[in-house]
This record gives sequence, C-alpha cells and structure tokens, in this order.
Amino acid sequence: MTTAFSGLTPEAAGALLQNLAPDRPARLGVITNPFSRTNARTRLYDQLLPRALNSPAESVMTRTAAELDDALVQLLVRRGANVIGLNGGDGTLHLGVNRLVALCQVASERLGTPVPMPRLLFLNGGTLNIVSRSTGTSSNPVRTVVDFRRRFEGKRLSELSTRELRLISVTEDVDGQQRRSQLGFVFGTEIVANAVEMYTLFGEGYGGLLQFLTEVFVGYTVGTRMWREHGWKLDPTGRPIRIDGHVFDVNLGAVATTIDLAIAKGALTAIAVPTHGEGFFAKVLLETHPGRIIRLIPSLMVGSGGAPSAVMDVPDARLLEAVGSYTLDGELFIDRTPEGARRRIRAEASPFRIAAVKMS
Repeated sequence: MTTAFSGLTPEAAGALLQNLAPDRPARLGVITNPFSRTNARTRLYDQLLPRALNSPAESVMTRTAAELDDALVQLLVRRGANVIGLNGGDGTLHLGVNRLVALCQVASERLGTPVPMPRLLFLNGGTLNIVSRSTGTSSNPVRTVVDFRRRFEGKRLSELSTRELRLISVTEDVDGQQRRSQLGFVFGTEIVANAVEMYTLFGEGYGGLLQFLTEVFVGYTVGTRMWREHGWKLDPTGRPIRIDGHVFDVNLGAVATTIDLAIAKGALTAIAVPTHGEGFFAKVLLETHPGRIIRLIPSLMVGSGGAPSAVMDVPDARLLEAVGSYTLDGELFIDRTPEGARRRIRAEASPFRIAAVKMS
C-alpha cells in the first residue's frame, strides 16, 4: 500500500508535516478525474476549475493511480496545499483516500512521528456522489470551490468547519494468504456487489438506478431476457455472515457504512449513521424469497426502509465477516472462480479518521 511513495525523502516528509500544522493558512489544491461521469460529460469544469483557484498549478488532472500519487506529492509537498479537493465520483474518492493514507504513513515512517491527514473537500464530479453528499456538497465542482474560498479564504486550517468521518478497513484472503487491504466508507457483500454490477448495465446515474429497479421488478414478474440472463445474481449464496461474533446463517447479504446514505436529494430514505459511535452501521437482509428480496433491494443498495422482520440493523458494529465477492465505495471486487468462492472478507472499524470539510 505504501510502496508508491518509497522515494519520499525525510525533507519532503518534513515539509508535508509543516504544511499540515493547524495554524497554517488553509490552502486548497484540487485533483480531478476526467473520466468520472459529471467531468466526462462536460469539459467546462476542466477549463473553469483552474481559474477558481489561486493558481492554475493548484488544479491537477489525473488519469491513473500513479498520476494521482504524483499529484498528491506535488500539491501537498511542493505547492504547500493542506486541503485536498477530490473531484470525481465515489470510486475516485475511494482511491484518493487510500493513497493519502499511504502517503501519510510513509511520511510518518520517515520522521518517526505521526503525520496527520490533510483536510478533504469532496466534490460532485461523479455519478451518485454518495460520499460527497454526506458532507453537504450539493453544487457542481466549480461552485463548491468558489464557495470554499469565499467562506474560508485567509482562515487557519484549524478554523475550517469539518466533519470527522470514520473508515472501514477491508481485508481479503484466500486459503490464509492475504490478497488485498484497503479502506472505504460503504461496504457491501456479494449480493450487493451483484446488484451494483446489474445497475451499471443501465447507464448508471439516477436514471440508471430507476431503470434498474424497474427492470428487476418487471423482469422477475414476467421473465424478461435481462432477468433470465442476470437474475441468478440475486440468488442467496448460502454462505453465513458474521457480525461481532453473531452468525447469520440465513441471509441474503449485508451493507456496512460509516457515512449517511442519501441520494436523489432525499427521494430515497437515508441511513443516518450515529456520530457518537466508534464502529460502523450494518444492515443485514434476512429475507431469501425471490419476490420479497426484489422489493427489498433498495434497503441494501441505498438504505431505504424495509420490513423489520426482513432487515436487521446493527448501529455500531465493529467487525463483519463474509465470503466471496464484495463492493467498496461502489468499486466492484467480483471473482466468480472457485478461488473467489473461498475468498474471506473482513470489514472492520478502522482507527483512521478523515476530516472532511462541511459545505452546509
């Protein structure tokens, strides 16, 4: 997780630590993923974002993970930024958070003292923008940057209005060998990953979500071609899920989240995550009948309510264990091979915290 920053010198790590001091003036740098939905749909933000900042050099466009790593070093070390705006969808924010944690870990190792995370400004550059909306971001990226500068220009870093966000640490192993470890905000077990995969067939976005839900309802009822080809993805896996030692033998799947889930501006009821806990909010779908499962899909995808007997809430869980494929922050980690069926997943409350700038 940290090898990409292995060339970070102690001098650069020291500059990073100095730039992140609470009494330093807040300075924003923005990283844009041009392939995320909103950014790809219009090139207008590409042209306007650099003009909205103190210098065009404080706006960097990245197309790969390697370019993202370079951009973080450029902005945080060389340009002196201490607030990073991540302009993209939930997947972009997911990668950005993981690379920032990696950078700060390497810097801490170089100095022998903890290096804090920069403040984060989440921008609506993607499809559903679930993570950014949880911090009150409602405008397009340019307007949000302009509003940030209007509200916080000249203020010290410690004076920014922020919300502390908890993270979920997700590790996977096969036959006792760890394969991957990463951090995120919203985790879903295999059935949720399959549902997200099916949803992407309809173009994504709010329109795609509505079309997906409609197609699933109709497909199950009349046996459409889509349902014949993909309906099996919503079948129960038969694998137990364990949350804090409690085993759910009969289940369809589960979601774990550290952020409020609300999309379409409240058109779908949200999960409101308690702010006082140290863990994450878990929701387990106990129903396994196909027809009733379909009616409860929104309960796991976006947090809308379901029948109490069919959905169980665990408001402050610490550890969720599952087997198979999964999704994290909308990114899919699907493996339908025999090895994938043996993949054990641990989603647990992480000690890392993110200070996200509140825009409402």
